[in-house]
Amino acid sequence: MSFWCLLGGDYMNKTLTKYFGKTSLMRIWHSSVEDFTEIPEDQRIKLYAICENRPANLEEVYDFFDLPDLLFRSIYDEVGTKNGEKLYLYPFIQGAAIPDHVEEVMGPIGTQTSKYHQESLKDHIALVAKNLSDAGLSGTLATQLAVMHDLDKKYTSATNKVGQVCFYNHAAISALIAKYWLRGTASQTTVKYIVATIYAHMLPYTDWQRATDFKTGLPRDFRHEFELQLKDFYDGHPGDIQRTMELIDLLAKCDEGIQEITPEYEQKIASGREIIHLYRHGA
Repeated sequence: MSFWCLLGGDYMNKTLTKYFGKTSLMRIWHSSVEDFTEIPEDQRIKLYAICENRPANLEEVYDFFDLPDLLFRSIYDEVGTKNGEKLYLYPFIQGAAIPDHVEEVMGPIGTQTSKYHQESLKDHIALVAKNLSDAGLSGTLATQLAVMHDLDKKYTSATNKVGQVCFYNHAAISALIAKYWLRGTASQTTVKYIVATIYAHMLPYTDWQRATDFKTGLPRDFRHEFELQLKDFYDGHPGDIQRTMELIDLLAKCDEGIQEITPEYEQKIASGREIIHLYRHGA
C-alpha cells in the first residue's frame, strides 16, 4: 500500500517521464526547454535553469547527481533520514496496476535498486566511465558519455509494479540537458554524436530487440528506422551515421548494472572515479 495512502495524503507522480515518451531526436536537437510547453510551467522554469547553469567541468556534472536541486525537490518529497542521509519517496509509475502489497521505494538521491542495479547511480556512472575507457574510447569521450547518459534518472525515478526503481524515458531528457551543457565545449559534430548516442542508448535493450510492431503485429526493423532518423539528423552523411551507431552499440555494451557488489566491481568503480577526475576538463 502507498506510503501516502497510509498517511491519508494525496500524492501524485510528478516526474518528467510522461512528457518525453514520444519525443524525437530532431525535437531534442532543435527545441529549447521553453518549447516543451507540455511540462508544467513551474517545472519547465526549473528545468531551464538547470540547463542554463552548466557545471564548470565534467567532475561537477558527476557531483550533480548528489544535489537535491529545486526541480528534484518539486518532484520528490523528503520522508526521513538514515545513517545521516536524507531519504526521498519515489512514487509509483503512472498508469500501472500496483498490487496492494507493493510499496513505494524510499531511499537517498541516486537510489536505483532493481533487478538490474544494486549500485548507486554515481557508482554506476563511474563503472560506465571505466568500461568505456577499457573499450578504447578516449578518456574525454568516455567521461562525457558516462556522466551525461543518465542525467535525467534524477527526475524520472519511480517505483514500478514490483517495487523496484525504474526510469522510463530518461534517455530523451538526458540528451536535452546534455545538449545545453556541451554546447561551446566541443565541435558541433562531437556534440551531435554525444546527444544522439545518449538519446538512443536504451534502444538496443528495448525497441531494437523487437521484430514486430506491438499494435499491428507486422514486421518492423526498428534499428533501420532509427538509422533513417540519423540520416535526417546528419543531412545524409554516412560516416556520421555509422559513427553514432557504433557509439550507441558501445555504450549499450558498457552500460553495465551490478547485481552483486564485489571487490572487483568496487575497484572498477574507484578506477572510473579516477578517470572522471583526470578528464574533468575534457582533455
